[in-house]
Amino acid sequence: MSRVQRSSPARRAASVVAGVLALAVLVVGAVALVAGPGSVTGLFPGTSDCTATRGGTEVGLSTAEAERATRVGARSLRLDLPLRTTTAAVGGELRLADDEAAVVAAAVRGRARHALTCVHAGRVAEEPDGLDARGLTARAATVRTDLVDAFGRQALGGYAPGGVTTGHMPGSAHYEGRAIDVFYRPVTPAAKARGWATAHYLVAHAERLDVATVIYDGRIWTARRSLQGWRDYPPDTSGRSAEVAAVLEHRDHVHVDVAD
Repeated sequence: MSRVQRSSPARRAASVVAGVLALAVLVVGAVALVAGPGSVTGLFPGTSDCTATRGGTEVGLSTAEAERATRVGARSLRLDLPLRTTTAAVGGELRLADDEAAVVAAAVRGRARHALTCVHAGRVAEEPDGLDARGLTARAATVRTDLVDAFGRQALGGYAPGGVTTGHMPGSAHYEGRAIDVFYRPVTPAAKARGWATAHYLVAHAERLDVATVIYDGRIWTARRSLQGWRDYPPDTSGRSAEVAAVLEHRDHVHVDVAD
């Protein structure tokens, strides 16, 4: 005679909890995908669209707060202000405690790497394929103008009048005029900080600017997988020189592309 084994109450409870957690993850992803940015925060009060991290400290921010904080960071870089001044300005702008302001300031000034991430749905209306005189789509051109307005004069590339057809990986958004590179050469600690300040700015403003992808310093953030934050970006560098590998890993430039 066969025997039917019944699970213990503890085991059944654990299964129920696991199922509920799995369902919650699916719901969060679905809401973010369908309802758009800010929907996760609205569904679960106390959560945030954006997070700044340094050491073991996390500071939750709304998208609007992250946008404002990164504008403060960009202005501070443009004026070459001390980090402590940025910290005070961020704290005043967002009404943060001193320790929280220090975490956010380190992120928006690029002193903390891959330290600011935001959750965005990544769903926008399709854009016409036409290019402007610089070889950029309308959305990419908006990003270019926005970066110059925020940070001042930039070393920009990855586009050309009439479009580019070589020099990038197969399938690159550069070939569609949807991508811009912001160069920080030579690679120094100061240049690295400016690069991360730019990368964090683009992530914070991804919803407003229809940003799809940001890549810098061996890390990648995408709107479609924004719940995962900054991820490793491991391009194939086998057989390449150190200089070429650094370019492929985006050690010397921030790549940004916009939604199609």
